[in-house]
Amino acid sequence: MLLVTGATGTTGMEVLRALKARGAEARALVRDETKAHHLRDLGFTPVTGDLGDPRTLGPALEGVERAYLVAPASPMQSELEQAFLETARTAGVKHIVKLSVIGASEEAPGRFARSHGKVERALKESGMAWTLLRAAGFMQNTLGWGERVQDGTFYTPVPDAAFSIVDARDVAEVAALALTDEGHQGKAYGLSGPEAISYRDQAKRLFAAAGREVEVAEVPVEAVKRELVRAGVPPWNAEGLCELFEVYAAGGATMVTSGVQDALGRPPRDLDTFAKDHVEAFKG
Repeated sequence: MLLVTGATGTTGMEVLRALKARGAEARALVRDETKAHHLRDLGFTPVTGDLGDPRTLGPALEGVERAYLVAPASPMQSELEQAFLETARTAGVKHIVKLSVIGASEEAPGRFARSHGKVERALKESGMAWTLLRAAGFMQNTLGWGERVQDGTFYTPVPDAAFSIVDARDVAEVAALALTDEGHQGKAYGLSGPEAISYRDQAKRLFAAAGREVEVAEVPVEAVKRELVRAGVPPWNAEGLCELFEVYAAGGATMVTSGVQDALGRPPRDLDTFAKDHVEAFKG
């Protein structure tokens, strides 16, 4: 049996779709079963549980041999995932496929990469088999951009800093492969799209696919942080995003990796393909 954590999230849902395409059965871990009707529509059984509370995970982990692990970005992310690892090991899970980030390290300059670095080390020391999916930022993060266009202008920090992004569907297909096939234990896949692209070029290409022309203007990083917090984003997350902007501006996230090609035997989806598949999101 397989278990997919974060089943209603950006990658969790796509992992389930990829598993369905492979004819695999899995349980879908959710915290609130009332939000899981679409999982049943996909043909998967939702089970409730909390990564940080081992007492809630017994039914979810019963008979599970492999699990996909992801927790939301938060100050507790590494603690939640490490608690799950211990519970999974005790329950007899043999193999963990963990969503991580490119550049994950306990010595990384950004909090997100440091948090994932801690979990990577704990997983390698757990005695369970492991596969690491070190993903770049997701193309799916652009799907809310339509609401940010004001009078034909898209505002963003560091508009000309290029960085690599990846379609979450590609990440999910690699995860599904690692969960269902042999030969991926002990591997760390760097997962990016085929190019590093600036915010300016991303916006122009995404909106052009929807028949819209937009201008791109720069806003200060600190202004973005204030707006994020005002909109309800936790300060820890907002500060972490600002750290990413600094990395982008310094050219520290331009790496293009071969992980999708290595695992799936095909190139990763590019931004224009993503735009065509999600054109409604950019019509405004």
